[in-house]
Amino acid sequence: MPLFRSLPGSNEGCRIVILAEAPAHAGEFEEGLQSGNRGEKEAMICRVARRVFGRFTARVIFVSFAILPHAVFGAERLQFNPGFNLFSPQMDVQVGKESSAQLDKQLPLLNDAEVLQYLDGLGKKLASCAPNNPSEYTWQYKVVNSTDINAFALPGGYIYVNRGAIEAAENEAQLAGVLAHESGHVVMRHGTHMASQAVLAQAPLAILGSILGQSGSITAQLAEMGIGLGLNSLMLKNSRSAEAEADEVGTYILYQAGYDPRALSQFFQIIEKKYPQRTLQFFSDHPNPENRIKDLDAEIGKLGPPRSAKTDSPEFEAIKRRLAGMPPPPKAQGMPTASASQPPPPPSEHMIRYDGKVLVLSYPDNWQVQQSEDGVALFPPGGMVTGPEGETAQAYGVALSRNRPVRENWGLVDATQELVDSMRQSNPQLHVLQQTGMNLQGRSAVSTLLQNVSPIEGQRETDHLVTIRQGDYLLALIFVAPEKAFESYTPTFDKILQSLETSN
Repeated sequence: MPLFRSLPGSNEGCRIVILAEAPAHAGEFEEGLQSGNRGEKEAMICRVARRVFGRFTARVIFVSFAILPHAVFGAERLQFNPGFNLFSPQMDVQVGKESSAQLDKQLPLLNDAEVLQYLDGLGKKLASCAPNNPSEYTWQYKVVNSTDINAFALPGGYIYVNRGAIEAAENEAQLAGVLAHESGHVVMRHGTHMASQAVLAQAPLAILGSILGQSGSITAQLAEMGIGLGLNSLMLKNSRSAEAEADEVGTYILYQAGYDPRALSQFFQIIEKKYPQRTLQFFSDHPNPENRIKDLDAEIGKLGPPRSAKTDSPEFEAIKRRLAGMPPPPKAQGMPTASASQPPPPPSEHMIRYDGKVLVLSYPDNWQVQQSEDGVALFPPGGMVTGPEGETAQAYGVALSRNRPVRENWGLVDATQELVDSMRQSNPQLHVLQQTGMNLQGRSAVSTLLQNVSPIEGQRETDHLVTIRQGDYLLALIFVAPEKAFESYTPTFDKILQSLETSN
């Protein structure tokens, strides 16, 4: 039975729940993480709770919070409270600094003093208007010499903007929108929030303190757990909910800094229509939330009364002319892939239960579980491969996701096609081999056989996509293996699929 122990001040809505006998499965951790742990004060309480109760035999600790009084956080900050995080802001800065040092060796940086001085001034002006901006954050801005339209942020305030994004912006407000959006990822702590979830999914509670409490390189400790921090790493793969939060915070920052808050949505619309081939990586790293433009417009209405807003500046136009007069960026060398190594061990015959919030299934007991806000990946040791620049991709196993289709009155076939089209944005060589209807435990489903380039160098992969309706959502399972190994994995994939239990 659960044992409830109230902390001092529990009349303000804070409680600690200890489940003394519950097994520490990743799905149960996720349920705790999604229970509304918000803000730095809550994170502090969580850390204290882990220390206080660590000497007891409790195997899972969930900390949940009701809405705390405005006197604690302030009404304005309640709108932008970061999610659960095992890292402190100081650790965010350390992770960002170490990751930035790695990336600087891998990326073709544009080291032009005038461009960097302009970007630094604009970025820090915006950062000064950001909520949840602790003094420890080191706001640094760098330009990647690439025609691709992209930008990304590392924890602690390290922001990279591609030259192509600056050139695509039609005015300073739109470029400010890009920087404000990335600043939103920083202050909402999305990178270390995702890393926290991955750590909990892979490490028993008893050893978390020793992992995160050691001196030395945090990124090295995370790398030992298989959490890569290079290009396309976990910290740079944002969920749709994280994108929506960064949009809201970015719009708020624009308004507070005196820029037209509509500039962010204008930039998204322009690059999607004018530069579809140069934005593949952007929309892979920044998945498009549902009704993005509509939601941004609604957010603008909450900011306050309309005001005279800045749109452009002579400095921005001068920087664009300076970039136009420079030699073109070096040509991209294509998508980096991992070298082939020893294949994973065969799937175990013994299956164990994964109990998630919206589904239950069985998977081999020698496989691992990795969770994110948008889904779950189940894979054998070595099933996640790492490329030469630190990017990770799933080469074996099954990935599960749950998405709400754009259309209101959608059918299963149309929603599946919409999902495949979305997957093609970041996988242009993906193509459909076969699609049929199927019956999955009495429920209609769509089976789609796909072929794609494997993240393992020189190989192709086969993907089996199975989609079913779950209320207003499309539940998707993608079974993945290299083309030559797919047949040997099929019996295991079939067992997983037949074990699936979902709510309607």
